[in-house]
Amino acid sequence: MHSEKGTSRPQLSLNMHPKWLKGSTASEFLLPLRELGLTALEFTLNLSSSDWPEMSSLIEECCRLGFQIHFHAPSKGAYNLAGFSGVKMKEVESLYRPAIEYAVCIARETTHPSILVVHGAKGEHPRRKLRQDTEAFLTWILDKFPNLYPSLELLFREQDKTKIGDNKVELVEIVSKLSSPRVGICWDMGHDAHNIMDGDDPAIPPGFIPLVNHVHVHDIAPDGEDHCPLLFGNVPYEKHLCQLIRVGYRRAITLEVNGYLISRFAAAEGKHPDQILKHSLRKLGKLT
Repeated sequence: MHSEKGTSRPQLSLNMHPKWLKGSTASEFLLPLRELGLTALEFTLNLSSSDWPEMSSLIEECCRLGFQIHFHAPSKGAYNLAGFSGVKMKEVESLYRPAIEYAVCIARETTHPSILVVHGAKGEHPRRKLRQDTEAFLTWILDKFPNLYPSLELLFREQDKTKIGDNKVELVEIVSKLSSPRVGICWDMGHDAHNIMDGDDPAIPPGFIPLVNHVHVHDIAPDGEDHCPLLFGNVPYEKHLCQLIRVGYRRAITLEVNGYLISRFAAAEGKHPDQILKHSLRKLGKLT
Protein backbone atom coordinates (compact mmCIF):
# COMPACT_ATOMS: atom_id res chain seq x y z
CA MET A 1 0.00 0.00 0.00
CA HIS A 2 1.23 3.48 -0.87
CA SER A 3 0.88 4.81 2.67
CA GLU A 4 3.01 7.52 4.18
CA LYS A 5 5.04 7.09 7.32
CA GLY A 6 4.66 9.68 10.04
CA THR A 7 1.08 10.65 9.21
CA SER A 8 -1.97 9.33 11.02
CA ARG A 9 -4.56 10.45 8.47
CA PRO A 10 -4.79 11.31 4.77
CA GLN A 11 -4.00 14.84 3.57
CA LEU A 12 -7.10 16.87 2.72
CA SER A 13 -6.19 18.79 -0.45
CA LEU A 14 -7.65 21.27 -2.96
CA ASN A 15 -6.83 22.00 -6.58
CA MET A 16 -5.43 25.51 -6.15
CA HIS A 17 -5.36 28.44 -8.58
CA PRO A 18 -4.97 32.23 -8.16
CA LYS A 19 -8.58 32.72 -9.26
CA TRP A 20 -9.75 31.15 -6.01
CA LEU A 21 -8.44 34.21 -4.14
CA LYS A 22 -10.81 36.72 -5.80
CA GLY A 23 -8.80 39.69 -4.52
CA SER A 24 -7.95 38.24 -1.10
CA THR A 25 -4.53 37.05 -0.02
CA ALA A 26 -3.49 33.41 0.10
CA SER A 27 -3.58 33.55 3.90
CA GLU A 28 -7.07 35.06 3.99
CA PHE A 29 -8.42 32.38 1.68
CA LEU A 30 -6.54 29.32 2.94
CA LEU A 31 -6.28 29.68 6.70
CA PRO A 32 -10.06 29.28 7.27
CA LEU A 33 -9.88 26.15 5.10
CA ARG A 34 -6.98 24.87 7.16
CA GLU A 35 -9.32 24.95 10.16
CA LEU A 36 -11.49 22.46 8.22
CA GLY A 37 -8.51 20.12 7.85
CA LEU A 38 -6.95 21.34 4.59
CA THR A 39 -3.22 20.51 4.68
CA ALA A 40 -2.23 20.09 1.02
CA LEU A 41 -2.72 21.80 -2.34
CA GLU A 42 -2.45 20.62 -5.94
CA PHE A 43 -1.27 22.91 -8.75
CA THR A 44 -1.31 22.39 -12.52
CA LEU A 45 2.09 23.16 -14.03
CA ASN A 46 1.10 25.14 -17.12
CA LEU A 47 4.24 27.23 -17.52
CA SER A 48 3.14 28.50 -20.95
CA SER A 49 0.00 30.10 -19.52
CA SER A 50 -0.17 33.88 -19.24
CA ASP A 51 -1.02 33.57 -15.55
CA TRP A 52 2.01 31.39 -14.72
CA PRO A 53 3.95 34.20 -12.93
CA GLU A 54 0.95 34.68 -10.64
CA MET A 55 0.61 30.91 -10.19
CA SER A 56 4.28 30.39 -9.32
CA SER A 57 4.15 33.21 -6.77
CA LEU A 58 1.10 31.57 -5.19
CA ILE A 59 2.87 28.19 -5.03
CA GLU A 60 5.80 29.76 -3.21
CA GLU A 61 3.47 31.57 -0.80
CA CYS A 62 1.58 28.35 -0.07
CA CYS A 63 4.89 26.64 0.69
CA ARG A 64 5.69 29.41 3.19
CA LEU A 65 2.27 28.88 4.78
CA GLY A 66 3.22 25.26 5.41
CA PHE A 67 0.98 23.45 2.94
CA GLN A 68 2.18 20.25 1.30
CA ILE A 69 2.40 20.82 -2.45
CA HIS A 70 1.43 18.35 -5.17
CA PHE A 71 1.45 18.85 -8.92
CA HIS A 72 -0.53 17.99 -12.01
CA ALA A 73 1.51 17.76 -15.21
CA PRO A 74 0.08 19.83 -18.09
CA SER A 75 -2.17 17.72 -20.31
CA LYS A 76 -3.98 20.01 -22.76
CA GLY A 77 -3.07 21.12 -26.26
CA ALA A 78 0.42 20.04 -27.29
CA TYR A 79 1.02 18.30 -23.96
CA ASN A 80 0.59 14.66 -24.92
CA LEU A 81 2.88 11.70 -24.24
CA ALA A 82 2.20 10.16 -27.66
CA GLY A 83 5.48 9.36 -29.41
CA PHE A 84 7.64 9.42 -26.27
CA SER A 85 8.88 5.86 -26.81
CA GLY A 86 9.85 6.64 -30.41
CA VAL A 87 10.91 9.44 -32.69
CA LYS A 88 9.18 12.20 -30.67
CA MET A 89 10.96 11.42 -27.40
CA LYS A 90 13.22 14.49 -27.42
CA GLU A 91 10.39 16.76 -28.53
CA VAL A 92 8.01 15.58 -25.80
CA GLU A 93 10.78 15.58 -23.20
CA SER A 94 11.73 19.18 -23.97
CA LEU A 95 8.08 20.20 -23.77
CA TYR A 96 7.55 18.71 -20.31
CA ARG A 97 10.99 19.21 -18.76
CA PRO A 98 10.57 22.87 -17.59
CA ALA A 99 7.39 22.02 -15.68
CA ILE A 100 8.90 18.91 -14.12
CA GLU A 101 12.12 20.66 -13.14
CA TYR A 102 10.04 23.38 -11.48
CA ALA A 103 8.19 20.70 -9.51
CA VAL A 104 11.53 19.18 -8.49
CA CYS A 105 12.71 22.50 -7.06
CA ILE A 106 9.56 22.89 -4.98
CA ALA A 107 9.59 19.25 -3.90
CA ARG A 108 13.08 19.67 -2.43
CA GLU A 109 11.62 22.08 0.12
CA THR A 110 8.75 19.83 1.26
CA THR A 111 8.73 17.27 4.05
CA HIS A 112 6.45 14.68 2.41
CA PRO A 113 6.54 13.03 -1.04
CA SER A 114 5.33 15.35 -3.81
CA ILE A 115 2.95 13.70 -6.26
CA LEU A 116 3.09 14.47 -9.99
CA VAL A 117 -0.25 13.51 -11.58
CA VAL A 118 0.21 12.38 -15.18
CA HIS A 119 -2.30 11.77 -17.97
CA GLY A 120 -1.51 8.79 -20.18
CA ALA A 121 -0.84 9.18 -23.90
CA LYS A 122 -3.81 9.77 -26.17
CA GLY A 123 -4.42 9.93 -29.90
CA GLU A 124 -4.96 7.87 -33.01
CA HIS A 125 -1.97 5.54 -32.69
CA PRO A 126 -2.61 1.90 -31.77
CA ARG A 127 -3.34 1.45 -28.07
CA ARG A 128 -0.28 -0.76 -27.68
CA LYS A 129 1.97 2.05 -28.93
CA LEU A 130 0.34 4.71 -26.74
CA ARG A 131 0.77 2.44 -23.76
CA GLN A 132 4.48 2.07 -24.54
CA ASP A 133 4.75 5.86 -24.72
CA THR A 134 3.09 6.20 -21.30
CA GLU A 135 5.31 3.56 -19.69
CA ALA A 136 8.43 5.16 -21.18
CA PHE A 137 7.47 8.60 -19.86
CA LEU A 138 6.84 7.29 -16.35
CA THR A 139 10.16 5.46 -16.44
CA TRP A 140 11.87 8.72 -17.43
CA ILE A 141 10.33 10.48 -14.42
CA LEU A 142 11.37 7.67 -12.09
CA ASP A 143 14.94 7.58 -13.42
CA LYS A 144 15.66 11.31 -13.76
CA PHE A 145 13.62 12.95 -10.98
CA PRO A 146 13.95 10.85 -7.81
CA ASN A 147 12.08 13.23 -5.49
CA LEU A 148 8.83 13.12 -7.51
CA TYR A 149 6.18 10.44 -7.17
CA PRO A 150 4.33 10.00 -10.48
CA SER A 151 0.64 9.08 -10.33
CA LEU A 152 -1.10 7.88 -13.50
CA GLU A 153 -4.63 9.26 -13.54
CA LEU A 154 -7.81 7.28 -14.19
CA LEU A 155 -9.25 9.24 -17.12
CA PHE A 156 -12.84 9.45 -18.30
CA ARG A 157 -13.54 7.49 -21.45
CA GLU A 158 -14.50 9.11 -24.74
CA GLN A 159 -15.89 7.07 -27.61
CA ASP A 160 -13.84 8.73 -30.34
CA LYS A 161 -10.50 8.92 -28.50
CA THR A 162 -7.95 6.40 -27.35
CA LYS A 163 -6.73 7.33 -23.89
CA ILE A 164 -4.29 5.30 -21.87
CA GLY A 165 -5.62 4.92 -18.34
CA ASP A 166 -9.33 5.20 -19.08
CA ASN A 167 -9.96 1.91 -17.28
CA LYS A 168 -8.83 0.51 -13.95
CA VAL A 169 -7.47 -2.81 -15.26
CA GLU A 170 -5.04 -1.06 -17.60
CA LEU A 171 -3.78 1.19 -14.79
CA VAL A 172 -3.03 -1.85 -12.62
CA GLU A 173 -1.14 -3.50 -15.48
CA ILE A 174 0.99 -0.45 -16.26
CA VAL A 175 1.89 0.47 -12.68
CA SER A 176 2.54 -3.15 -11.71
CA LYS A 177 4.88 -3.56 -14.68
CA LEU A 178 6.92 -0.51 -13.63
CA SER A 179 7.36 -2.10 -10.20
CA SER A 180 8.49 1.00 -8.29
CA PRO A 181 7.22 2.07 -4.85
CA ARG A 182 7.25 5.67 -6.13
CA VAL A 183 4.75 5.24 -8.96
CA GLY A 184 1.04 4.70 -8.43
CA ILE A 185 -2.50 5.34 -9.59
CA CYS A 186 -4.43 8.58 -9.23
CA TRP A 187 -7.94 7.35 -8.52
CA ASP A 188 -10.15 10.05 -9.96
CA MET A 189 -13.44 8.97 -8.44
CA GLY A 190 -15.48 11.34 -10.60
CA HIS A 191 -13.99 9.93 -13.80
CA ASP A 192 -14.53 6.42 -12.46
CA ALA A 193 -18.22 7.12 -11.85
CA HIS A 194 -18.53 8.69 -15.32
CA ASN A 195 -17.06 5.58 -16.93
CA ILE A 196 -19.37 3.28 -14.96
CA MET A 197 -22.37 5.34 -16.09
CA ASP A 198 -21.04 4.81 -19.61
CA GLY A 199 -20.97 1.03 -19.20
CA ASP A 200 -17.59 0.31 -17.59
CA ASP A 201 -17.25 -2.59 -15.14
CA PRO A 202 -17.93 -1.18 -11.64
CA ALA A 203 -15.81 -3.89 -9.99
CA ILE A 204 -12.49 -2.82 -8.55
CA PRO A 205 -9.87 -5.14 -10.06
CA PRO A 206 -7.42 -7.08 -7.89
CA GLY A 207 -4.37 -5.02 -7.01
CA PHE A 208 -5.96 -1.66 -7.77
CA ILE A 209 -6.42 -0.24 -4.27
CA PRO A 210 -2.86 -1.03 -3.04
CA LEU A 211 -1.45 0.91 -6.01
CA VAL A 212 -3.39 4.14 -5.38
CA ASN A 213 -1.03 6.95 -4.31
CA HIS A 214 -3.27 9.96 -5.01
CA VAL A 215 -7.01 10.69 -5.15
CA HIS A 216 -9.22 13.21 -6.95
CA VAL A 217 -12.79 13.70 -5.74
CA HIS A 218 -15.57 15.65 -7.43
CA ASP A 219 -19.26 15.17 -8.13
CA ILE A 220 -21.26 14.94 -11.35
CA ALA A 221 -24.32 17.15 -11.85
CA PRO A 222 -27.63 15.65 -13.07
CA ASP A 223 -26.93 17.12 -16.53
CA GLY A 224 -23.57 15.29 -16.68
CA GLU A 225 -21.40 18.30 -15.80
CA ASP A 226 -18.17 17.06 -14.23
CA HIS A 227 -15.84 18.50 -11.55
CA CYS A 228 -18.75 19.71 -9.46
CA PRO A 229 -18.77 20.31 -5.70
CA LEU A 230 -20.12 17.47 -3.57
CA LEU A 231 -23.81 18.32 -3.88
CA PHE A 232 -25.49 15.58 -5.90
CA GLY A 233 -24.40 12.18 -4.58
CA ASN A 234 -23.59 10.83 -8.05
CA VAL A 235 -20.07 9.72 -7.12
CA PRO A 236 -19.67 7.07 -4.35
CA TYR A 237 -16.60 8.74 -2.88
CA GLU A 238 -17.58 7.90 0.71
CA LYS A 239 -17.50 4.18 -0.04
CA HIS A 240 -14.24 4.37 -1.97
CA LEU A 241 -12.44 6.55 0.57
CA CYS A 242 -13.42 4.18 3.36
CA GLN A 243 -11.99 1.31 1.30
CA LEU A 244 -8.69 3.18 0.97
CA ILE A 245 -8.42 4.39 4.54
CA ARG A 246 -9.27 0.94 5.88
CA VAL A 247 -6.11 -0.48 4.26
CA GLY A 248 -3.85 2.35 5.38
CA TYR A 249 -4.07 5.06 2.73
CA ARG A 250 -2.43 8.24 4.09
CA ARG A 251 -1.70 10.27 0.95
CA ALA A 252 -3.61 13.23 -0.49
CA ILE A 253 -7.33 13.38 -1.23
CA THR A 254 -7.79 16.37 -3.54
CA LEU A 255 -11.14 18.07 -3.94
CA GLU A 256 -10.77 18.76 -7.67
CA VAL A 257 -13.58 21.16 -8.51
CA ASN A 258 -14.34 23.85 -11.07
CA GLY A 259 -14.53 27.24 -9.38
CA TYR A 260 -16.89 28.62 -12.02
CA LEU A 261 -19.34 25.81 -11.30
CA ILE A 262 -19.13 26.52 -7.58
CA SER A 263 -19.98 30.18 -8.24
CA ARG A 264 -22.90 29.14 -10.45
CA PHE A 265 -24.37 26.74 -7.91
CA ALA A 266 -23.82 29.27 -5.11
CA ALA A 267 -25.69 31.97 -7.04
CA ALA A 268 -28.57 29.57 -7.68
CA GLU A 269 -28.84 28.91 -3.94
CA GLY A 270 -28.25 32.52 -2.87
CA LYS A 271 -24.99 31.62 -1.12
CA HIS A 272 -21.40 32.81 -1.19
CA PRO A 273 -19.16 30.48 -3.23
CA ASP A 274 -16.96 29.88 -0.18
CA GLN A 275 -19.95 28.28 1.56
CA ILE A 276 -20.24 25.68 -1.22
CA LEU A 277 -16.50 25.01 -1.17
CA LYS A 278 -16.41 24.64 2.60
CA HIS A 279 -19.42 22.33 2.51
CA SER A 280 -17.51 19.94 0.22
CA LEU A 281 -14.34 20.13 2.28
CA ARG A 282 -16.28 19.40 5.47
CA LYS A 283 -17.74 16.29 3.86
CA LEU A 284 -14.26 15.01 3.00
CA GLY A 285 -12.84 16.11 6.34
CA LYS A 286 -15.36 13.96 8.20
CA LEU A 287 -14.20 10.92 6.23
CA THR A 288 -10.50 11.55 6.68
